[in-house]
Amino acid sequence: MKKTVGIIGINGMVGQKMKAELQKIKLPFEVKTFGRNDEVPALDIAVLCTDNPVSRKLAPTLKDRVKFVVDMSSEFRMTPGVPLVIPEINAHAITKDTPLIASPNCTTTGLVMSLAPLKPFYRFEEVFFCSYQAISGGGKKLLDDFHTPGSYYAENCVPLIGSLLENGHTSEELKGLYESRKILEIPDLKVYCHTVRVGVENSHSLGITVKLDKPADLEQIKRAWNHFPHVKYMPSVVTPKEASGQEDTFICRLRQDVEDKNIIHYFVTFDNLLKGAAMNGRQIVQLLLEHFV
Repeated sequence: MKKTVGIIGINGMVGQKMKAELQKIKLPFEVKTFGRNDEVPALDIAVLCTDNPVSRKLAPTLKDRVKFVVDMSSEFRMTPGVPLVIPEINAHAITKDTPLIASPNCTTTGLVMSLAPLKPFYRFEEVFFCSYQAISGGGKKLLDDFHTPGSYYAENCVPLIGSLLENGHTSEELKGLYESRKILEIPDLKVYCHTVRVGVENSHSLGITVKLDKPADLEQIKRAWNHFPHVKYMPSVVTPKEASGQEDTFICRLRQDVEDKNIIHYFVTFDNLLKGAAMNGRQIVQLLLEHFV
């Protein structure tokens, strides 16, 4: 019997991207698509391309008829026992006993894709970043608003993404801290961040500063990035315009701090709808198809 993968939430931006991404998997399986209110039959894998309230409601109802659920929302990312997975980094977190798997925040993905290749060589003392997040990361509603004359986001930078919490941080900023710790398996990792929505249609970027435990070897760092799957260090400047539609996470402008040789600065840009969402989900599905269903 042919394996089945269902996309729930097919009408959203991530749902549509997920459908296109699943077509890249060179294995025999059938894709079925559902609106978020449709009845879902028995499946091998269900991919929830839904927002938090829908994922919260649906995931428990699927456990008796779906072998694995891949959730693209933030609902279960920090739930103990639910692996938060970027396959290039922590595919080992998925086992036959993890029926629910979470895919991480798009901005967190860009950050940890740049840090993971360096983990064998350095300990991270502190990580600082400011994000420049594309409009498409806010979904179809925000994208439609952006294309409306007089949009607040047009030709603007808005330093508020997600909900503003009592401590002054936003929910998006705390994802950068807590999700990075979980994915990299560094529970005391220090991450300081400021997230900003910018008037760019697609592809997120980050300006990152990392304090290492010893002086940085820039050539070693470049080699580590270029040997890591889906990461490319570029000697020239790369912008969201070039990253859009590409699968790789691009890094440029690596430099050592002028005063502290343990500190490096660099720029990251990547397609938030691909590696930041649908591509990562597709990679998780492919891993499940190859090893667990």
